[in-house]
Amino acid sequence: MKRHILASLQEWLHRKSRKPLLLHGARQVGKTWLIRELARIEKIPLVEINFELQPSAKAAFATPDPADILRQLALIGFPLAAGGLLFFDEIQECPEAITALRYFHELQPHIPLIATGSLLEFAMDAAEFSMPVGRIESLWLHPMDFTEFLLAKSKPDLADAISSLAPGQSLPPAAHTVALSLLRGYFFTGGMPEALRESIENADTSACRRAQLSILQTYRRDFAKYAPRIPADLAENLFLRTPGLVGERLKFSNIDPDRRATSVRQALSALEKAGVVRQITHSSGQGLPLAAQANPRLVKLAFLDIGLLHAALRIDSELVAQPDLLGIHRGAAAEQFVAQELLAAAPPDQESELYFWIREALNSQAEVDFLIAVGSYIIPIEVKSGATGTLKSLHLFLQSHPATPYGIRIHSAPGHSDPRLRHIPLYATRTALTPSAL
Repeated sequence: MKRHILASLQEWLHRKSRKPLLLHGARQVGKTWLIRELARIEKIPLVEINFELQPSAKAAFATPDPADILRQLALIGFPLAAGGLLFFDEIQECPEAITALRYFHELQPHIPLIATGSLLEFAMDAAEFSMPVGRIESLWLHPMDFTEFLLAKSKPDLADAISSLAPGQSLPPAAHTVALSLLRGYFFTGGMPEALRESIENADTSACRRAQLSILQTYRRDFAKYAPRIPADLAENLFLRTPGLVGERLKFSNIDPDRRATSVRQALSALEKAGVVRQITHSSGQGLPLAAQANPRLVKLAFLDIGLLHAALRIDSELVAQPDLLGIHRGAAAEQFVAQELLAAAPPDQESELYFWIREALNSQAEVDFLIAVGSYIIPIEVKSGATGTLKSLHLFLQSHPATPYGIRIHSAPGHSDPRLRHIPLYATRTALTPSAL
């Protein structure tokens, strides 16, 4: 499998001003495989310490001195060869190792060191924990996007053609049909590497679904680790409800009427820190950054992965194969896909955020699915099926935001020409973030 983020890891490895690197991401998005692949491609020795599987290694971090840490690790079977890559996996299980990152930067800067952790943000938020701010770098890894899926499916020419599209362009008709067919497969399989591997190696949807259900169960087992800060039952309830809430404005009282909205927000924040849920926050879109006009009380939800979403909802491959991809699950599947693609397309060294817009007026029904920043402009995105449609909300946003040069309609069939609209096929969602001539 090929991951776009590998180029960023290679750039980090060869940079002279390198700092210890934290690779963020939810469980089973491929973090460990990626570090092993980096060492394989670069042909450098790898010392891998997993603090869940090798808890005895924690004792080496009783001292923050990197030289002492390395000596103790060597004594228990983890010697670091010259020029080798040091890899701390599941580092949240050893907070002292996170603290030690600053001293590796200050005292052993020549050693390339990468750390990952599935619940890393929980350790970083602990009140008693001292984060080495300014002495580490971060990258964020998401599930495999559609072009990575195509590469795994041995469709590099199609992946290149889609990546080369300019905003407003589509593939030739025959290739467009093929791309939509493969996109249906992605809607079912999703971007979790294990599920995709099962799909490719076994050519069996049932094997893929088993892998997805196993991943979902792994996440549910983590809820006990959220306590005591977050009630495990509330986190699990929100996790189970999220797939059915994708694309809808969230009413906190509907999650658990017996819990205060503050508690539900805390549980939602916990799930987001674990990477399994993403909030899409309302912004008025009156200027950049979008966060400056955000209203955290108006949110929609996206799940980690579209394949996991369909597994959680028990939506089978026959339903995903229906002709109108934008109609699946009342359009929520297409919104989930677009959310994933926008997150994956963001620079990997930034913790990306998602925004949407509604008209803040009494009984208003106007809503734009996403707002993104392209250069110095705010661009609205609507996810719509068919070649027609009034796009009232999109036009309303353009009318009320005259500085916005154009809006984007994500479609499965081309639309009518309009000087202030770009029609982008669903499979080319990433091109929405590409600056174009205005």
